[in-house]
Amino acid sequence: MSNFSNTSACCEGALSENISLAVAYALLAVAGSFGNLLVIYLVYSVRKLRSTSNAFIVNVCAADLLVCALWMPQEAVALAQPPGRAASVAYQTFTGGLLFLGLVVSLFSHSLIALNRYALITKVPASYRSIYRRRNAAGMIATSWVAAAVLLLPWLTGQLHTHQRNGGCAQLRLFGPTLSDGCLTRRSLYTTAVTAATILAQTAVLLCSYFKIFRKVQVSVKRVSVLNFQIINNLSYPFTRKDKKLRFYVSFVLCVFILATEPFLWVILFGLFEPVPNLLYNVSWLLFSLLFVVSPYLYTRKNEEFRKSLRSVIRAEFSRATVSVEPVIHVVSR
Repeated sequence: MSNFSNTSACCEGALSENISLAVAYALLAVAGSFGNLLVIYLVYSVRKLRSTSNAFIVNVCAADLLVCALWMPQEAVALAQPPGRAASVAYQTFTGGLLFLGLVVSLFSHSLIALNRYALITKVPASYRSIYRRRNAAGMIATSWVAAAVLLLPWLTGQLHTHQRNGGCAQLRLFGPTLSDGCLTRRSLYTTAVTAATILAQTAVLLCSYFKIFRKVQVSVKRVSVLNFQIINNLSYPFTRKDKKLRFYVSFVLCVFILATEPFLWVILFGLFEPVPNLLYNVSWLLFSLLFVVSPYLYTRKNEEFRKSLRSVIRAEFSRATVSVEPVIHVVSR
């Protein structure tokens, strides 16, 4: 099943449009896989980065990897195939499950990161450590995966039931009903509602958390650096001075989430009542897919610890390569 795309495995489609989508998926897969894998590697290889806050970042990167490294390449290959070549129902269900699981866990994880940073900045250190003990953080991360798996089960059951009832032509996709070139392709009302509710909940959590962080920055005696998500006790400038970079970065993070999620949210909701043009649907979904690619960049680009760790890892790898070449050079010289 080509989930979140308007191509039909059992119906004729526009091959040129499919190839364009395949190229877009391939580029997103490469960029997203590299960024998410790099962040995961840095956190697990550098001891200094193994903190509770970074554990939530690793969780969102792992969820994004399900989409970027596993689903997108398969979807790109499927779209590049000539129309009429249908994959098996089991394979289509498997890829659809990967996408739904990664999407829901990713949205849950963004909310967990926002709540973690809200507690880190607005609560006293003792209260933060009490809330985000290692066991509690592990439980939150595990809950996001278990909840997503539970939400996935009704769609899997509906997919199997629809295939048995319709003989394989009508396929149950992840979102509302649409008509494609004479072959009925139905989108699941259930998963549309789940995804829409998850996006709305994530947007509310992010807006509330970052707004409260912003207020804390304005009224607290301590100045909070949202760029590095650390509390700074001693400042070289008066508290009353406005930090324009801080305001810009908070606004930038919120704008990225809103611009990536809101168009897709309203397109799928509108699709429950009226057919949505293929171009509008594909553009809104590709825009939403960018969130799986830019998440590592959003959470680490202004974090100095990640920058130092990346530079140290690159230097270590370079020095290893240099040392491994030296014995060969000495042998030749002799």
